Amino acid sequence: MAGASGSSLSVAALFAERDARRRQEQEAEEQLKRKKQEELADFRNRLENFHLTDAHVETVLYRIRRAFERGETELMLTAFPSSFCTDDGRAIITAGAPPINKPDKNAPPPSEPEWLATLPRGARPIHDYWKQNMQPGGFTFGAALSTIPTASRGMSDYFSAGRRAPRKRDPDLPIERRTSRPRSAR
Repeated sequence: MAGASGSSLSVAALFAERDARRRQEQEAEEQLKRKKQEELADFRNRLENFHLTDAHVETVLYRIRRAFERGETELMLTAFPSSFCTDDGRAIITAGAPPINKPDKNAPPPSEPEWLATLPRGARPIHDYWKQNMQPGGFTFGAALSTIPTASRGMSDYFSAGRRAPRKRDPDLPIERRTSRPRSAR
């Protein structure tokens, strides 16, 4: 190494460089996390304070017509984290499940789904518009948890759908693939 430059390398310098690089990476991660949290808080605020306008209605009606032309039977109106729901989406998950306690046979059926009360405030005008203007035309309305990135957080989706055509059985699809049971239970 007769022609090497005069710089020397030390273990202490390598540790210092590595620590400085890790601190920079950690600061960048924290900054990104803060930015995501701010964006999520802004989105939540917009959803809580959403007001349905004629422009919104026209946009959704246009999207429904386009979906119909493509043969689709559902249209996702919006998606937001299930943490925006007052119960983290549990009412959406259990919608349609049989009740634990038998309901009173003389009680009138609920006029709206239980999960509606758990959604952000801005979702209410959308449901009210559907009930008044879309339901009489045969459109359905629902909510679903679509993705579950962690054990307690998912995305809540808000749907409007037309009448569904009956599904035809695909003869090429094996029976075990048509079941909804998890693979481990098969």
